[in-house]
Amino acid sequence: MSRYNLWLQQGSYAASVDRRLFGSLWSGLATSQGLAVSPSSAMTLAVAPGAVAVPTNNGTGSCLCVSDQVENPVVTAAPASNSRIDLVVAQARGNDLDGGSNNDMVFAVIAGTVAASPTPPATPANAVALAQVTVASGTAAITAGMIADVRPHGLGREVALASGAPFSSYVDPLSGEAWVAKGGVKGGAWFKARDVLRARMYRTAGYTGSTSLTTVPYDTVDYDPYSMCTLGAAAKFTVPIAGLYLIYGIASTTGASAVMFGLFLTTGSGGQLNGTVSVPGANAPVGLPTTEALALVVNDTVTLGFITSAGMAMQTGMGATRASIAYMGTG
Repeated sequence: MSRYNLWLQQGSYAASVDRRLFGSLWSGLATSQGLAVSPSSAMTLAVAPGAVAVPTNNGTGSCLCVSDQVENPVVTAAPASNSRIDLVVAQARGNDLDGGSNNDMVFAVIAGTVAASPTPPATPANAVALAQVTVASGTAAITAGMIADVRPHGLGREVALASGAPFSSYVDPLSGEAWVAKGGVKGGAWFKARDVLRARMYRTAGYTGSTSLTTVPYDTVDYDPYSMCTLGAAAKFTVPIAGLYLIYGIASTTGASAVMFGLFLTTGSGGQLNGTVSVPGANAPVGLPTTEALALVVNDTVTLGFITSAGMAMQTGMGATRASIAYMGTG
């Protein structure tokens, strides 16, 4: 039987004991911070500085692997035909892990199998996948579009995105919390999605209703830092991450009118009407709100549609014709 109490004076113990600490901190899950993979030149990649907790295959916890400089693993030459998917990994090496003589960590590119419809190779033991790189026949230089980010975020506060970087997200494997960031938004910093992922748009120009189902033509964005709004005749919200969303909308007439107003969800499987409300008769001007909580997936779209009496003028402005969406959590 062995007993360990870390960091008492005049004590010594194997590195595997420290690994148990790291494994306990992150529940034995692969987690990372930084280490984004991008093109460098030709077939060379650039792995940004960062850290990764790598679960070990011998049950001793996790190795905390840290790089404080840009690393440059190289993708092998492209295949003569078809394509392959390579895997960029951070791999811990140690005698008690793999029987070798190395005690370090490396960034490596694991070449996939060439095929008409390739699949990525398996992640090696004592390694964590950071990116997948699709290498087509004849490729002479890796571009950003060939790289798919598969980092297991969650080790700690993420590195802020550079200005101009596209929207990014991840789900913390420990808490289940979704995080989002976008270059140029709040300094590119990462935030909990339920704190910041929301948008609102409204109508400022005059318009009239229709006796057929019509999308409310919102023309002005009030708040949309993560680019969920599309304006105009096809106005809609497009969601960037999966989860539960609260959607609110209002359409208002300037005079007596029969009105139907509701949310319309479009997914990969087709359209669906949600949250319809109506006023069957009309004795006075009406402002008709609708609210719905919907479980959505990436790229689902939500529009707000309405039907009114023929030629009915609609009220404009933030208080009369607006729509908003807010991410509530993973659901």
